[in-house]
Amino acid sequence: MKTIVSLENICKGFIDGGSFHQVLDKVNLKLHQGQTVALTGPSGSGKSTLLNIIAGFESIDSGDLSLLSTNSLASTSNWLDKQWSQFRRQHLGVVFQQFNLLTPLNVRDNISFALSLNQQQWNPWCDELCQQLGLNELLSRSVENLSGGQQQRVAIARALAHKPQLLLADEPTGNLDEQAGMQVMALLTQLAKQTNTCILMVTHSDQCAEFMQTRWHLQQGQIIETHLAQDLAPSEASSALDKNKTNLLANK
Repeated sequence: MKTIVSLENICKGFIDGGSFHQVLDKVNLKLHQGQTVALTGPSGSGKSTLLNIIAGFESIDSGDLSLLSTNSLASTSNWLDKQWSQFRRQHLGVVFQQFNLLTPLNVRDNISFALSLNQQQWNPWCDELCQQLGLNELLSRSVENLSGGQQQRVAIARALAHKPQLLLADEPTGNLDEQAGMQVMALLTQLAKQTNTCILMVTHSDQCAEFMQTRWHLQQGQIIETHLAQDLAPSEASSALDKNKTNLLANK
């Protein structure tokens, strides 16, 4: 199984009120192609910081972060902006709690944005994304005129349009009501499965976490791994998740 992300003894801290606060303390983890992981933990435990480190938005104090580069892992210790930009363009998709859509653009242009960064054109996969996400009738509409659930669906389409190897999602249902949130989760995981995309998702919701194969709990700067559906065999667990998604998608 191809490794997408590898963290070895990652440490990260901040100065807060004149005192040093250790957020991540020798964190070790690996993410593999097609793996889906929910990252949980109390507010301020470093969940978003961990995502930002993997995306290259924040630096580390010590340790080693390796990411997929071309077809193999490469240490990022000597990466410059050029290498980070190439990784984000080619291998990374991000879904934010606040949607972060480009408001001057319509739905189609927002989805096309990630493609343009890779010199790609609109293609049949984009048509498939829009069909499954229920966006076909909204493509020419300004994103400012969409509901929260619709905006998050556009954000998902934009994040997956270039078929990234890794999708980072930071509280993707945080601004949605429960029904819209569960529908978004069902769509997100179903579409990622089609492209064998690895998902690392920060969430405070047990219901959202249940859509992932594995849960990692961040506690006192370190990760505790907890497998979901632990009382089921792997095939039964997968079937249970797929059945839950199917029921939600039928009601979208």
